[in-house]
Amino acid sequence: MHKHPRSERWPRRVMTNHITNLRSILLSRLTGADATTRPLGGVGVFHSHTPQSLHAVPIHHPTVVMIIAGRKELHVAAATRQIQAGELLLVPGNSSLHLGNIPDPAIGSYLALAVSFLPATLEHFRRLYGASIGSTEQRAVWSAAAPDDFARALQQWLAWCVDSPPDPELALHRHTELLLLLVRAGCAGNLLLDNRLGWRQRVSQLVSCDLSHGWDVPTVSRRLAVGESSLRRYLREEGTSFREVLEEARLVAGLGLLQETFWPVARIAAEVGYESPSRFAERFKLRFGLTPTQLKLTRMSGGGEKLSV
Repeated sequence: MHKHPRSERWPRRVMTNHITNLRSILLSRLTGADATTRPLGGVGVFHSHTPQSLHAVPIHHPTVVMIIAGRKELHVAAATRQIQAGELLLVPGNSSLHLGNIPDPAIGSYLALAVSFLPATLEHFRRLYGASIGSTEQRAVWSAAAPDDFARALQQWLAWCVDSPPDPELALHRHTELLLLLVRAGCAGNLLLDNRLGWRQRVSQLVSCDLSHGWDVPTVSRRLAVGESSLRRYLREEGTSFREVLEEARLVAGLGLLQETFWPVARIAAEVGYESPSRFAERFKLRFGLTPTQLKLTRMSGGGEKLSV
């Protein structure tokens, strides 16, 4: 099998204009957002004005995060990795991470974009471009400089998401394109690890479709075509329970809404299936190490404004 030489396969550092354009699109959207603005579909947005530290953040699907401003800290095995603006964090599925988000003092903000590759996207990619995986050496790296063509494609996708409603079919093709660009750059190893879904991930994926629904074991078992006792046993063998998986899915969704929207905590709690905002806050702090209100405060400028450009 032919291997490209290191100089050809390693991605070039992203050009400044891509970072500038991505930052401009994000800041424009965030400046115009209010308590009624819904999150984007197809790409996750993260920003803060003060440092954030998040513990035990579960990443069920392979995910790429591009840092737009500031830096991200990844704490793995007693070591800390620093991912700077213009670089990518490449996370394999079924991970649990301790992350830090540090704003850029020059603009007073941390900004990042995330794309998760769902099983349907990975299957679609392998069906169309499976041969591409073998033609370049794929290094299982946690970080890499963002390839220019990837940053350009991400910029186009972000602009579309800002102006258009969520479109799952289009997202499938756009995400496949982004994954292909990473494969061609040779840095997609972490994203292509054998990541067949366990029962924990299957349950999480199902309940995440409608977190405000009153999910229970009989309903989930029926939807997954498995017996109730078998489902409980499978989850127990994976070291978890239905209640733990459901709570984790709700808290992770709440984390995403707190990072991207300006909704009140009470609305976010209801959106992810909690009748009591105080219960949501209690479980959120236990999981991530800070309360929803404390996390919201990291997105405020020094004067208490929502965002200053």
